[in-house]
Amino acid sequence: MDQIAPDRRSRISSPPPAVPSGGLHGNHGGPHGGRGASKSWLGGALLTALLLGLIALSIRSVSGDLTFVLLGSVGLVVGAFHYLFPGSQFFTLALTNFIGVYACIFVFFAESNFHNISPLIQAIAFVLPLVAFLGGAWWRAEDIRRIVMSRRLREGGHFDRVFLWMAPVWGIGALTFLVPEQDMDTQTIGAVFLLAMSSIAAIVALVSRDIAIFLLDAGLLFEGFFQQSARLVLPAFAFLTFYSLCIILFGAIYTIMDRFMAEPNFVIEGVRRDITFAEGIYFSIVTFATVGYGDIHPVSGPVRLVCGIEIIMGVLLLLFGFSAIIGHARPAGRSDRNDPL
Repeated sequence: MDQIAPDRRSRISSPPPAVPSGGLHGNHGGPHGGRGASKSWLGGALLTALLLGLIALSIRSVSGDLTFVLLGSVGLVVGAFHYLFPGSQFFTLALTNFIGVYACIFVFFAESNFHNISPLIQAIAFVLPLVAFLGGAWWRAEDIRRIVMSRRLREGGHFDRVFLWMAPVWGIGALTFLVPEQDMDTQTIGAVFLLAMSSIAAIVALVSRDIAIFLLDAGLLFEGFFQQSARLVLPAFAFLTFYSLCIILFGAIYTIMDRFMAEPNFVIEGVRRDITFAEGIYFSIVTFATVGYGDIHPVSGPVRLVCGIEIIMGVLLLLFGFSAIIGHARPAGRSDRNDPL
């Protein structure tokens, strides 16, 4: 026994198989986990591409040149970060979304307070914080790489530091609203804009590690969201099917009541008349969702009673339906060790 035990221990404590060249994001607990992670990443990538496309089209109406700057910046910065920190594909998606949100905020301030500056100054000002972020992350590359490879959510303490650096950044943005009130020429306004963005870039460079950690946590949550979404397809489809049947049922009831009652029961766009089936379905949708746009509203007691019943059913169905869907996302006795959530 004394000779067998060491041999058993050596087999038990033998090192695990080597991680494939794809890094941690290429190994998700076997072939099934890898396929699930790949599908999750593909869904996130498609959503991110759609978001960037919409942002690019919106920016093009303000500044066409800035659209190319945005797309080029995403390619360079995201590529550099993926090369420096190859630990999570969802970190790449989080960074891409972050740049898209930054572009929207940038365009908002530029259009509101600096609409007369040249496209070249706009492009330089847009790139400054991104370059500062990339440089600061490269400076702290070892720390950030260890955090990426850990693949775990950090404790909530670093969020205090996030709010500390967000305060001066938003403070600089708020001060820019004083610029339109000043009598400045175009060159002076451009210089003020570059000064403001340079100040923001300096802050971003100093806290780049905290921003990177924030993005890593967002990427892990993003990954967990899409992994759970893949398990919600069937229950969500069943819920939507029952939801649709209820809407069609009440839409038909409204139409039938209008056909067999002496007076029309609805005022439609200011005119009291019989409701059509298509209008009944539309009214059933907005009533079931408790939206009520007001373009169609009931004027008779019986129909109002039916509307009240539909509203109550809609609220209860949403409560119990969402509870059932969320409960199906993580069944009892089943856990996914690769799920960050």
